[in-house]
Amino acid sequence: MNPSSDFYNLALDCIDKHAEVLQNKHHTALVYIKEDPATGALREPPLRLSYSSLQGLSNAMANAFASLGLPPGARVVLRMENSAEFPISFIGAVKAGLIPIPTSAQLTWPELEFILQDSEAAALVAGPELLPRELLQNTPETLRKTLWLCDKAERLPEGVRRWQDLLKAADATFHTEPTPADAPAFWLYTSGTEGRPKAVIHAHRSIRAHDARAKVWQDLRAGDVIFNTSALNWSYALTCGLLDVWRHGLTSVVYQGRLGAEQLSHIVRRHGVTTLMTVPGIYRRLLPYLESREGALAGLRVCLSAGEKLSDELRTGFREKTGIEIREGLGMTEHSVYLVQGRDAAPVAGSCGRALPGQRIAILREDLSECGPDEPGILASHRSCEGLMLGYHRRPDDEAQSFRGEWFLSGDLATRDAEGNFFFLGRRDDVLTAGGYRISPMEVEAALNAHAAVEESAAVGVTDAGGRTSIQAYVVLKAGSGATQDTAQQILAFAATRLAKYKVPKSLVFLRELPKTSNGKLRRSVLSSPH
Repeated sequence: MNPSSDFYNLALDCIDKHAEVLQNKHHTALVYIKEDPATGALREPPLRLSYSSLQGLSNAMANAFASLGLPPGARVVLRMENSAEFPISFIGAVKAGLIPIPTSAQLTWPELEFILQDSEAAALVAGPELLPRELLQNTPETLRKTLWLCDKAERLPEGVRRWQDLLKAADATFHTEPTPADAPAFWLYTSGTEGRPKAVIHAHRSIRAHDARAKVWQDLRAGDVIFNTSALNWSYALTCGLLDVWRHGLTSVVYQGRLGAEQLSHIVRRHGVTTLMTVPGIYRRLLPYLESREGALAGLRVCLSAGEKLSDELRTGFREKTGIEIREGLGMTEHSVYLVQGRDAAPVAGSCGRALPGQRIAILREDLSECGPDEPGILASHRSCEGLMLGYHRRPDDEAQSFRGEWFLSGDLATRDAEGNFFFLGRRDDVLTAGGYRISPMEVEAALNAHAAVEESAAVGVTDAGGRTSIQAYVVLKAGSGATQDTAQQILAFAATRLAKYKVPKSLVFLRELPKTSNGKLRRSVLSSPH
């Protein structure tokens, strides 16, 4: 994190610089495709926005935000599905000098309420059907404005403004002030070791830091069309699938709906997708579909994977059916994807790749000395990495534990061989990775423990023979409660009212007691070990 005196604004770099060049302004920046929930069919035609159109719309959104009287640096929480309105709101907020905070549309009210309060958000932008009823009854003190994407026929609650009305009334010209490259641009919330999410603060410069990734891993080329299937509130989708793509003047495909193999195949062929960025679960879903459908992914040149470990069996099976080698990447909310299997080298079995050029990545011992080849240690990024976060919001203890000397300690355990290949071993703090999401076990356990029948619980990740990871709960019941299937279902249903869907355990096992150390600390590793 070297302070710099230069100026760089991600909105100007990703959108306006292309919109103001004659040969680029009409190039398609965004293709937005939506599933019809009633029929399952993809709506035609999709919405296409050029760089010029996206510039005008984001300018109007910046003016709309300015009309609300929000001060520079105010936080704007985005609770939105994948949509065209998401990047318009995100880029518009950045242009207006505000701090957008994308969040999962799956969050329950207690989870969203925590983020609104922790961030001291001044505004909320809610997508269709995503305006919480609880918000209208218990509005956080700092929340001054709420915008809602809703139909004209929808009755607006008191104090809520219609997003479309504000955008339509706003001027499409806006002057974005020069921004110090080190100035905060956006926040992303990640799971913390204490069980509460924490805000990761990213600078504008973090986007320009990804150029090596665009070349070595994404292999971005003129005319490319990139489809990242993940939710835009996730760093992998927001940076790799959207902002990196726009920095290089290319086309990003954004999809909202259920994504089966047939829909994915149609999108790839219909829209000329050259690069697919997704998670192992999607590739697993594609394999049986590809068995009898030659050319189902015609036109694809690059396939990338992140979010969870890609099994060698899945990699081999996909290569045999498509001729494409899936290239894996490892990252974190604090640093995005920074270890990759590059385009110019065959993947090494079991390895998540090498450090990107220009990134100083090391495996450290507790005393911050570097580990030798194949010696397990803490995966660490040097402070000089431009893509590294600025810090955490209101988490001085977490920040002090993470930034030590010249290093940021990721909390991941890994090894590195003599050739520079990294091998991921797991999380020091037990944060789970399931379905591409990073989940705090303590947050899951807190939801389980709130049930009247639960004495205590543990949440761990379990991986099946196919390489799929899911959350399994272990529960000790209070005296008088029966360890029945009905009780298990009731507890899981209760947890589902307090957790986003991807955080809810897929299964539950009753135990008489949980394994603990002599000082009473829960030993999750015992539960997650094969037995």
